[in-house]
Amino acid sequence: MNATNETMLFRPSWLSVESWGLLLLVICELLHAVMGVFLKLCSSSGIPSTELVLVRSLVETVFILTFLCTTKPKSVAHGGAHYEYVSNHNAQLRRQAEGDGETGMPESMESSTTTALLPQRPLLFTPFGGTRKVQKIVVIRGIVGGITFIMYFATLKLLPLGDAITLLSLSPTFTIFLAAMFLGEPIFPSHCVATVVSLAGAICIARPSIIFGVDEGNSWIADSPYYWVGYITAILGSICGAGAMALMRGAGTMGVHTLQLVWSFLVFSFIIAIVFGHMEWVERIDGVWSMHRDPKILMYLAAMGLTGTAGHVMLNFAARLAPAGMGSIVRSSNIVWAYLFEVVVFHEVPQLTTWVGVFLIFTSLAIIAVQKLRDDRENREVAVVHEGCSLISNGSSDIDGVGDDETGRRGENEATPLMLQATENGTTS
Repeated sequence: MNATNETMLFRPSWLSVESWGLLLLVICELLHAVMGVFLKLCSSSGIPSTELVLVRSLVETVFILTFLCTTKPKSVAHGGAHYEYVSNHNAQLRRQAEGDGETGMPESMESSTTTALLPQRPLLFTPFGGTRKVQKIVVIRGIVGGITFIMYFATLKLLPLGDAITLLSLSPTFTIFLAAMFLGEPIFPSHCVATVVSLAGAICIARPSIIFGVDEGNSWIADSPYYWVGYITAILGSICGAGAMALMRGAGTMGVHTLQLVWSFLVFSFIIAIVFGHMEWVERIDGVWSMHRDPKILMYLAAMGLTGTAGHVMLNFAARLAPAGMGSIVRSSNIVWAYLFEVVVFHEVPQLTTWVGVFLIFTSLAIIAVQKLRDDRENREVAVVHEGCSLISNGSSDIDGVGDDETGRRGENEATPLMLQATENGTTS
Protein backbone atom coordinates (compact mmCIF):
# COMPACT_ATOMS: atom_id res chain seq x y z
CA MET A 1 0.00 0.00 0.00
CA ASN A 2 1.48 3.35 -0.94
CA ALA A 3 1.63 6.35 1.32
CA THR A 4 -1.15 8.20 -0.50
CA ASN A 5 -3.63 5.36 -0.06
CA GLU A 6 -2.76 4.96 3.63
CA THR A 7 -3.61 8.60 4.32
CA MET A 8 -7.18 8.10 3.11
CA LEU A 9 -7.88 6.42 6.46
CA PHE A 10 -6.72 9.39 8.53
CA ARG A 11 -6.46 12.54 6.41
CA PRO A 12 -9.24 15.16 6.70
CA SER A 13 -10.85 15.79 3.32
CA TRP A 14 -10.02 19.51 3.45
CA LEU A 15 -6.25 18.87 3.70
CA SER A 16 -3.96 17.82 0.87
CA VAL A 17 -1.62 14.85 1.37
CA GLU A 18 1.43 17.14 1.64
CA SER A 19 -0.28 19.50 4.13
CA TRP A 20 -1.40 16.53 6.22
CA GLY A 21 2.18 15.25 6.29
CA LEU A 22 3.52 18.64 7.41
CA LEU A 23 0.89 18.88 10.16
CA LEU A 24 1.80 15.40 11.38
CA LEU A 25 5.47 16.45 11.49
CA VAL A 26 4.58 19.41 13.72
CA ILE A 27 2.68 17.09 16.10
CA CYS A 28 5.55 14.59 15.91
CA GLU A 29 8.11 17.19 16.99
CA LEU A 30 5.80 18.35 19.78
CA LEU A 31 5.66 14.77 21.07
CA HIS A 32 9.45 14.49 20.93
CA ALA A 33 9.78 17.73 22.92
CA VAL A 34 7.28 16.43 25.50
CA MET A 35 9.32 13.23 25.71
CA GLY A 36 12.37 15.41 26.38
CA VAL A 37 10.54 17.07 29.28
CA PHE A 38 9.75 13.72 30.93
CA LEU A 39 13.30 12.56 30.26
CA LYS A 40 14.67 15.64 32.06
CA LEU A 41 12.30 15.00 34.96
CA CYS A 42 13.51 11.39 35.18
CA SER A 43 17.19 12.31 34.92
CA SER A 44 16.82 14.95 37.64
CA SER A 45 15.88 12.04 39.91
CA GLY A 46 19.24 10.41 39.19
CA ILE A 47 18.21 7.88 36.54
CA PRO A 48 21.07 7.27 34.05
CA SER A 49 20.40 8.11 30.40
CA THR A 50 21.36 4.55 29.37
CA GLU A 51 18.66 3.18 31.67
CA LEU A 52 16.18 5.63 30.14
CA VAL A 53 17.11 4.37 26.67
CA LEU A 54 16.42 0.82 27.85
CA VAL A 55 12.98 1.76 29.19
CA ARG A 56 12.14 3.78 26.09
CA SER A 57 13.14 0.86 23.84
CA LEU A 58 11.12 -1.67 25.85
CA VAL A 59 7.94 0.40 25.63
CA GLU A 60 8.18 0.77 21.86
CA THR A 61 9.17 -2.88 21.43
CA VAL A 62 5.76 -3.98 22.75
CA PHE A 63 3.98 -2.06 19.98
CA ILE A 64 6.41 -2.99 17.21
CA LEU A 65 6.21 -6.70 18.09
CA THR A 66 2.43 -6.50 17.70
CA PHE A 67 2.79 -4.98 14.24
CA LEU A 68 5.44 -7.54 13.23
CA CYS A 69 3.08 -10.37 14.20
CA THR A 70 0.19 -8.99 12.14
CA THR A 71 1.93 -7.50 9.08
CA LYS A 72 2.58 -9.70 6.05
CA PRO A 73 5.53 -9.18 3.66
CA LYS A 74 4.86 -7.74 0.21
CA SER A 75 8.19 -8.37 -1.48
CA VAL A 76 11.30 -10.56 -1.37
CA ALA A 77 13.08 -7.74 0.50
CA HIS A 78 10.47 -8.15 3.24
CA GLY A 79 10.00 -11.92 3.37
CA GLY A 80 12.98 -13.49 1.61
CA ALA A 81 12.97 -16.94 -0.02
CA HIS A 82 9.80 -18.05 1.80
CA TYR A 83 7.85 -15.11 0.35
CA GLU A 84 9.11 -15.95 -3.15
CA TYR A 85 8.25 -19.66 -2.77
CA VAL A 86 4.73 -18.97 -1.45
CA SER A 87 4.06 -16.35 -4.13
CA ASN A 88 5.14 -18.69 -6.94
CA HIS A 89 3.23 -21.64 -5.44
CA ASN A 90 -0.01 -19.66 -5.07
CA ALA A 91 0.32 -18.10 -8.52
CA GLN A 92 0.72 -21.56 -10.06
CA LEU A 93 -2.38 -22.86 -8.23
CA ARG A 94 -4.42 -19.88 -9.39
CA ARG A 95 -3.35 -20.41 -12.99
CA GLN A 96 -4.33 -24.09 -12.73
CA ALA A 97 -7.70 -23.16 -11.23
CA GLU A 98 -8.38 -20.68 -14.02
CA GLY A 99 -7.43 -23.24 -16.67
CA ASP A 100 -9.58 -25.96 -15.11
CA GLY A 101 -12.48 -23.54 -14.82
CA GLU A 102 -12.40 -22.97 -18.56
CA THR A 103 -12.56 -26.74 -19.19
CA GLY A 104 -15.57 -27.19 -16.93
CA MET A 105 -13.90 -28.46 -13.75
CA PRO A 106 -16.40 -29.17 -10.90
CA GLU A 107 -16.75 -26.39 -8.30
CA SER A 108 -15.77 -28.75 -5.47
CA MET A 109 -12.38 -29.37 -7.08
CA GLU A 110 -11.91 -25.63 -7.69
CA SER A 111 -12.56 -24.89 -4.01
CA SER A 112 -10.04 -27.55 -2.94
CA THR A 113 -7.43 -25.88 -5.14
CA THR A 114 -8.19 -22.53 -3.51
CA THR A 115 -7.81 -23.94 0.00
CA ALA A 116 -4.37 -25.30 -0.97
CA LEU A 117 -3.04 -21.75 -1.19
CA LEU A 118 -0.23 -21.16 1.32
CA PRO A 119 -0.36 -18.17 3.69
CA GLN A 120 2.51 -15.71 3.91
CA ARG A 121 4.37 -15.68 7.21
CA PRO A 122 4.29 -12.37 9.12
CA LEU A 123 7.32 -10.09 9.29
CA LEU A 124 8.13 -11.55 12.70
CA PHE A 125 9.94 -14.39 10.87
CA THR A 126 12.16 -11.92 8.94
CA PRO A 127 12.48 -8.92 11.31
CA PHE A 128 15.83 -7.81 9.82
CA GLY A 129 14.87 -8.22 6.15
CA GLY A 130 14.43 -11.02 3.65
CA THR A 131 17.82 -11.14 1.90
CA ARG A 132 21.42 -10.92 3.08
CA LYS A 133 21.94 -7.64 1.27
CA VAL A 134 18.91 -6.12 2.99
CA GLN A 135 19.84 -7.61 6.37
CA LYS A 136 23.31 -6.09 6.16
CA ILE A 137 22.08 -2.52 5.72
CA VAL A 138 19.28 -2.99 8.28
CA VAL A 139 21.75 -4.24 10.93
CA ILE A 140 24.24 -1.43 10.23
CA ARG A 141 21.42 1.09 10.43
CA GLY A 142 20.34 -0.43 13.75
CA ILE A 143 23.84 -0.15 15.24
CA VAL A 144 24.29 3.45 14.10
CA GLY A 145 20.76 4.29 15.23
CA GLY A 146 21.37 2.72 18.64
CA ILE A 147 24.52 4.80 19.18
CA THR A 148 22.60 7.89 18.07
CA PHE A 149 19.88 7.09 20.61
CA ILE A 150 22.40 6.87 23.46
CA MET A 151 24.00 10.17 22.43
CA TYR A 152 20.58 11.80 22.11
CA PHE A 153 19.44 10.83 25.60
CA ALA A 154 22.81 11.69 27.18
CA THR A 155 22.67 15.16 25.61
CA LEU A 156 19.12 15.73 26.85
CA LYS A 157 20.19 14.74 30.36
CA LEU A 158 23.39 16.80 30.54
CA LEU A 159 22.27 20.03 28.81
CA PRO A 160 19.27 22.36 29.10
CA LEU A 161 16.39 21.05 26.99
CA GLY A 162 16.46 23.84 24.39
CA ASP A 163 20.25 23.78 23.95
CA ALA A 164 20.27 19.99 23.62
CA ILE A 165 17.58 19.78 20.94
CA THR A 166 19.01 22.72 19.01
CA LEU A 167 22.48 21.17 18.83
CA LEU A 168 21.03 17.77 17.96
CA SER A 169 19.26 19.46 15.04
CA LEU A 170 22.59 19.89 13.23
CA SER A 171 22.18 16.48 11.55
CA PRO A 172 21.13 17.92 8.14
CA THR A 173 24.43 19.80 7.95
CA PHE A 174 26.46 16.64 8.52
CA THR A 175 24.20 14.70 6.14
CA ILE A 176 25.34 16.97 3.29
CA PHE A 177 28.98 15.98 3.68
CA LEU A 178 28.30 12.29 4.39
CA ALA A 179 26.12 12.12 1.27
CA ALA A 180 28.91 13.75 -0.74
CA MET A 181 31.52 11.31 0.61
CA PHE A 182 29.59 8.05 0.30
CA LEU A 183 26.73 8.70 -2.13
CA GLY A 184 28.48 11.09 -4.52
CA GLU A 185 25.92 13.87 -4.06
CA PRO A 186 27.09 17.40 -5.00
CA ILE A 187 27.95 20.13 -2.49
CA PHE A 188 26.65 23.59 -3.39
CA PRO A 189 27.95 26.98 -2.15
CA SER A 190 24.74 27.33 -0.13
CA HIS A 191 25.71 24.16 1.77
CA CYS A 192 29.05 25.70 2.75
CA VAL A 193 27.30 28.88 3.92
CA ALA A 194 24.83 26.81 5.96
CA THR A 195 27.71 24.91 7.56
CA VAL A 196 29.50 28.07 8.65
CA VAL A 197 26.27 29.62 9.95
CA SER A 198 25.30 26.49 11.90
CA LEU A 199 28.80 26.25 13.39
CA ALA A 200 28.53 29.86 14.57
CA GLY A 201 25.12 29.07 16.05
CA ALA A 202 26.46 26.02 17.88
CA ILE A 203 29.28 28.12 19.36
CA CYS A 204 26.80 30.75 20.58
CA ILE A 205 24.72 28.08 22.30
CA ALA A 206 27.61 26.07 23.75
CA ARG A 207 29.42 29.25 24.90
CA PRO A 208 32.91 27.66 25.17
CA SER A 209 34.86 29.19 28.04
CA ILE A 210 37.85 29.91 25.78
CA ILE A 211 35.64 32.47 23.96
CA PHE A 212 33.00 33.57 26.49
CA GLY A 213 34.81 32.85 29.76
CA VAL A 214 33.42 30.80 32.66
CA ASP A 215 29.80 31.57 33.46
CA GLU A 216 29.27 30.64 37.10
CA GLY A 217 25.71 31.97 37.15
CA ASN A 218 24.22 28.96 35.36
CA SER A 219 22.63 26.65 37.93
CA TRP A 220 22.60 23.69 35.54
CA ILE A 221 26.40 23.90 35.23
CA ALA A 222 26.76 23.70 39.00
CA ASP A 223 24.34 20.77 39.16
CA SER A 224 26.11 18.84 36.39
CA PRO A 225 29.93 18.78 36.66
CA TYR A 226 30.08 16.76 33.44
CA TYR A 227 27.92 19.23 31.49
CA TRP A 228 30.71 19.64 28.90
CA VAL A 229 30.25 15.98 27.90
CA GLY A 230 26.79 16.98 26.69
CA TYR A 231 28.27 19.14 23.94
CA ILE A 232 30.44 16.24 22.78
CA THR A 233 27.50 13.82 22.74
CA ALA A 234 25.41 16.43 20.89
CA ILE A 235 27.93 16.68 18.04
CA LEU A 236 28.51 12.91 17.94
CA GLY A 237 24.76 12.34 18.04
CA SER A 238 24.24 14.71 15.10
CA ILE A 239 26.93 12.95 13.06
CA CYS A 240 25.56 9.49 13.85
CA GLY A 241 22.04 10.73 13.15
CA ALA A 242 23.16 11.94 9.73
CA GLY A 243 24.68 8.52 9.06
CA ALA A 244 21.47 6.79 10.15
CA MET A 245 19.42 8.97 7.80
CA ALA A 246 21.74 8.19 4.89
CA LEU A 247 21.41 4.46 5.65
CA MET A 248 17.62 4.79 5.83
CA ARG A 249 17.63 6.40 2.39
CA GLY A 250 19.68 3.50 1.04
CA ALA A 251 17.38 0.99 2.73
CA GLY A 252 14.34 2.72 1.26
CA THR A 253 15.66 2.28 -2.28
CA MET A 254 16.07 -1.45 -1.56
CA GLY A 255 12.43 -1.80 -0.48
CA VAL A 256 13.05 -2.43 3.23
CA HIS A 257 9.90 -2.36 5.35
CA THR A 258 9.69 0.47 7.89
CA LEU A 259 8.92 -2.00 10.70
CA GLN A 260 12.16 -3.86 9.98
CA LEU A 261 14.15 -0.62 10.27
CA VAL A 262 12.44 0.29 13.54
CA TRP A 263 12.91 -3.22 14.96
CA SER A 264 16.63 -3.19 14.20
CA PHE A 265 16.90 0.24 15.79
CA LEU A 266 15.19 -0.96 18.98
CA VAL A 267 17.16 -4.21 19.29
CA PHE A 268 20.54 -2.53 19.03
CA SER A 269 19.46 0.39 21.23
CA PHE A 270 18.59 -2.20 23.89
CA ILE A 271 21.94 -3.99 23.53
CA ILE A 272 24.06 -0.83 23.39
CA ALA A 273 22.26 0.65 26.41
CA ILE A 274 23.11 -2.43 28.51
CA VAL A 275 26.74 -2.48 27.33
CA PHE A 276 27.35 1.24 27.86
CA GLY A 277 25.32 1.38 31.07
CA HIS A 278 27.65 -1.05 32.87
CA MET A 279 30.94 0.54 31.84
CA GLU A 280 32.75 2.11 34.81
CA TRP A 281 33.59 5.42 33.11
CA VAL A 282 30.00 5.77 31.88
CA GLU A 283 28.66 5.09 35.38
CA ARG A 284 30.94 7.84 36.70
CA ILE A 285 29.40 10.38 34.31
CA ASP A 286 25.88 9.04 33.86
CA GLY A 287 25.07 7.28 37.12
CA VAL A 288 24.43 3.71 38.28
CA TRP A 289 21.37 1.67 37.35
CA SER A 290 18.85 0.94 40.11
CA MET A 291 15.25 -0.18 40.66
CA HIS A 292 12.66 2.59 41.02
CA ARG A 293 9.42 2.21 42.98
CA ASP A 294 8.40 5.85 43.34
CA PRO A 295 4.97 6.18 41.61
CA LYS A 296 5.89 9.62 40.28
CA ILE A 297 9.09 8.31 38.67
CA LEU A 298 7.21 5.35 37.18
CA MET A 299 4.63 7.75 35.75
CA TYR A 300 7.41 9.86 34.19
CA LEU A 301 9.00 6.75 32.70
CA ALA A 302 5.71 5.55 31.22
CA ALA A 303 4.92 8.99 29.79
CA MET A 304 8.41 9.25 28.29
CA GLY A 305 8.06 5.85 26.63
CA LEU A 306 4.56 6.48 25.27
CA THR A 307 5.22 9.97 23.88
CA GLY A 308 8.52 8.86 22.38
CA THR A 309 6.91 5.83 20.75
CA ALA A 310 4.01 7.87 19.36
CA GLY A 311 6.43 10.46 17.98
CA HIS A 312 8.68 7.83 16.39
CA VAL A 313 5.83 5.97 14.68
CA MET A 314 4.29 9.24 13.48
CA LEU A 315 7.65 10.39 12.11
CA ASN A 316 8.01 7.24 9.98
CA PHE A 317 4.47 7.80 8.69
CA ALA A 318 4.65 11.57 8.11
CA ALA A 319 8.09 11.54 6.47
CA ARG A 320 6.60 9.64 3.52
CA LEU A 321 3.94 12.33 2.95
CA ALA A 322 5.60 15.70 3.51
CA PRO A 323 7.79 17.36 0.85
CA ALA A 324 11.43 16.79 1.81
CA GLY A 325 12.48 20.46 1.77
CA MET A 326 9.52 21.85 3.70
CA GLY A 327 9.65 18.83 5.98
CA SER A 328 13.18 19.79 7.07
CA ILE A 329 11.99 23.27 8.03
CA VAL A 330 8.91 21.99 9.87
CA ARG A 331 10.98 19.46 11.83
CA SER A 332 12.98 22.40 13.17
CA SER A 333 9.86 23.36 15.14
CA ASN A 334 11.12 21.02 17.88
CA ILE A 335 13.57 23.79 18.80
CA VAL A 336 10.67 26.17 19.47
CA TRP A 337 8.82 23.59 21.55
CA ALA A 338 11.97 22.74 23.51
CA TYR A 339 12.73 26.32 24.54
CA LEU A 340 9.06 26.92 25.34
CA PHE A 341 9.04 23.95 27.73
CA GLU A 342 12.42 24.99 29.13
CA VAL A 343 10.96 28.34 30.20
CA VAL A 344 7.50 27.13 31.30
CA VAL A 345 8.38 23.81 32.99
CA PHE A 346 11.97 24.27 34.19
CA HIS A 347 11.95 28.08 34.61
CA GLU A 348 15.27 28.44 32.80
CA VAL A 349 15.52 31.64 30.75
CA PRO A 350 18.01 31.32 27.86
CA GLN A 351 20.72 33.95 27.49
CA LEU A 352 20.94 36.43 24.62
CA THR A 353 23.74 34.49 22.93
CA THR A 354 21.55 31.39 23.04
CA TRP A 355 18.81 33.16 21.10
CA VAL A 356 21.40 34.33 18.58
CA GLY A 357 22.62 30.75 18.20
CA VAL A 358 19.06 29.47 17.74
CA PHE A 359 18.45 32.07 15.02
CA LEU A 360 21.66 31.10 13.22
CA ILE A 361 20.85 27.38 13.28
CA PHE A 362 17.31 28.10 12.09
CA THR A 363 18.84 30.10 9.25
CA SER A 364 21.22 27.28 8.28
CA LEU A 365 18.38 24.74 8.24
CA ALA A 366 16.29 27.09 6.10
CA ILE A 367 19.18 27.46 3.62
CA ILE A 368 19.49 23.68 3.33
CA ALA A 369 15.72 23.29 2.92
CA VAL A 370 15.51 25.96 0.21
CA GLN A 371 18.35 24.28 -1.69
CA LYS A 372 16.52 20.97 -1.35
CA LEU A 373 13.32 22.51 -2.72
CA ARG A 374 15.23 23.90 -5.68
CA ASP A 375 16.86 20.51 -6.37
CA ASP A 376 13.48 18.75 -6.15
CA ARG A 377 11.92 21.20 -8.61
CA GLU A 378 14.76 20.74 -11.10
CA ASN A 379 14.58 16.95 -10.79
CA ARG A 380 10.84 16.98 -11.45
CA GLU A 381 11.26 19.24 -14.48
CA VAL A 382 13.96 16.98 -15.92
CA ALA A 383 11.81 13.89 -15.33
CA VAL A 384 8.81 15.50 -17.05
CA VAL A 385 10.96 16.54 -20.04
CA HIS A 386 12.40 13.03 -20.39
CA GLU A 387 8.96 11.45 -20.13
CA GLY A 388 7.60 13.91 -22.70
CA CYS A 389 10.39 13.06 -25.12
CA SER A 390 9.71 9.34 -24.74
CA LEU A 391 6.00 9.90 -25.32
CA ILE A 392 6.72 11.89 -28.48
CA SER A 393 9.07 9.22 -29.82
CA ASN A 394 6.54 6.49 -29.07
CA GLY A 395 3.70 8.51 -30.55
CA SER A 396 5.51 9.18 -33.82
CA SER A 397 5.22 5.48 -34.69
CA ASP A 398 1.43 5.54 -34.35
CA ILE A 399 0.02 9.03 -34.92
CA ASP A 400 -3.56 7.78 -35.00
CA GLY A 401 -3.32 6.65 -31.37
CA VAL A 402 -2.17 10.00 -30.00
CA GLY A 403 -5.60 11.52 -29.64
CA ASP A 404 -7.06 8.43 -28.01
CA ASP A 405 -4.31 8.23 -25.39
CA GLU A 406 -4.04 11.95 -24.66
CA THR A 407 -5.97 11.83 -21.42
CA GLY A 408 -4.06 8.84 -20.05
CA ARG A 409 -0.70 10.39 -20.88
CA ARG A 410 -1.67 13.63 -19.20
CA GLY A 411 -2.52 11.66 -16.07
CA GLU A 412 0.90 9.99 -16.17
CA ASN A 413 2.66 13.35 -16.44
CA GLU A 414 0.71 14.67 -13.47
CA ALA A 415 1.55 11.61 -11.37
CA THR A 416 5.29 11.85 -11.99
CA PRO A 417 6.05 14.57 -9.37
CA LEU A 418 4.18 12.61 -6.70
CA MET A 419 6.09 9.42 -7.50
CA LEU A 420 9.39 11.30 -7.38
CA GLN A 421 8.41 12.86 -4.07
CA ALA A 422 7.62 9.46 -2.56
CA THR A 423 11.06 8.23 -3.62
CA GLU A 424 12.86 11.30 -2.29
CA ASN A 425 11.20 11.06 1.13
CA GLY A 426 13.47 8.09 1.78
CA THR A 427 11.95 5.48 4.04
CA THR A 428 8.99 4.33 1.96
CA SER A 429 8.63 0.60 2.53
